[in-house]
Amino acid sequence: MSINSASTICDEQQNLQLKTVGSYVTIQPDNLSPRQEYLAYARGKIEEINGNIASVLLDEPLNHAYKPHVVNVQLSSLILADSEEVNEEKVITPSFDSGLQIDSEFKNLIPPLSVEEKLQLEANLKEFGCIDPLVVWKDKSILLDGHNRYDLCTKNQISYKIVEIDMVSRDAAICWIVNNQLGRRNTTPEVASYLRGKRYLHLRGNREDNLKQNSSKCKTCTSEEEVEDAISMDKAKSLAAEYKVSPRTIKNDAKLSQALDCLGDALGEKVKHSILSRSPKMTKEDILSLAQVVHTQGSTVAQQIFDNKQGKTSIVQQIKDKQRVPNPRIVGEVCQIISKGDPDLKQYSGCWCIINAVNLHSCAIRMWKMDLPTVKPENLEPIYTASEEIADRNSQRIRRLADKVYRSGETTHIAVLEALSRIHDPASLTTQQERILSFLEGEYDL
Repeated sequence: MSINSASTICDEQQNLQLKTVGSYVTIQPDNLSPRQEYLAYARGKIEEINGNIASVLLDEPLNHAYKPHVVNVQLSSLILADSEEVNEEKVITPSFDSGLQIDSEFKNLIPPLSVEEKLQLEANLKEFGCIDPLVVWKDKSILLDGHNRYDLCTKNQISYKIVEIDMVSRDAAICWIVNNQLGRRNTTPEVASYLRGKRYLHLRGNREDNLKQNSSKCKTCTSEEEVEDAISMDKAKSLAAEYKVSPRTIKNDAKLSQALDCLGDALGEKVKHSILSRSPKMTKEDILSLAQVVHTQGSTVAQQIFDNKQGKTSIVQQIKDKQRVPNPRIVGEVCQIISKGDPDLKQYSGCWCIINAVNLHSCAIRMWKMDLPTVKPENLEPIYTASEEIADRNSQRIRRLADKVYRSGETTHIAVLEALSRIHDPASLTTQQERILSFLEGEYDL
């Protein structure tokens, strides 16, 4: 064995020996399984050591993101954390420059307070002072938690405390902020979905980097797309296990996060936060559709649609209305009813009708036994009839007959009328059809 190899082994053994029961540690991403990746950069205290496995209790005061529980990780994934340094608090007086920096991306991850909540927080700060310390990224002086308290303390010249925590990267900082917010009781389902999606997107990382690092690990993958899908599914599964949702939910959360960030960039962060605070209330389908409008039609159109949402009109319906072409049908036209997309028309599918009126996005039609006031033009297929005048005349004959036949309840005559309602062209009755129609008109004195 070489001297260098022996020295390395000694260093590793010494490092392992320094980690004892009671030591405060930080979990590093090295050697973590895909299901444990969510533990990266979490802090805690070693409760037990069995061989190379340590049981870590995640219960640090600053670790709001994790409810107290024990996880088992390899000792090689742990580094010692100086608990005194982590918990050291510094008192800052706003009259002096604190040097704190506000990162807009970090700040926008935190839902803003309502007017009432902000007034209450300001009153509490004035009466009791700033009790909870602000959390700052060590050596970078970037605020990670406490943005609302920082603004109000600065405004009212109230002293506050800060604690600094280590972050190895910007992605790690974002994951910490997300988990910190998700650990709070007042997180709404919309905000939770947005934050889970943000964390998944940051954990998933850059596509090109993922392919370089993981292409050799997926033995069954035959393309770059399959490699990327495998990586994405691993990340989704690990987060799904942590948050007790399905991997599909995590991926849907990511789509929602991307849509909301798109709206924040195009329409302003105020719009994004108003959506997250349910003012106005929008479904996920509304949000995804509005983001698509930004991509295809621009922010001006998207802003108009969002403003109209205040009038309680569904955004999806607005988009459909906006994209519809002018109604191509004309009064007097003979059409066949198509039920596709409208279950209420299913019983009349295949019947002919005469158009009585044409509106902007619908038609009023006359059928063989009743009128329908609103039918979409896409549910009406024109019939190339021999004569619209003859079709209209025969339609009126059958309608008058139907009124009497249905009152009589004669099932055989009703069956005949229903058969006539589905002939190809009401203007071109066969000799037998004309004879039967005339016979029934005689039976009912028409």
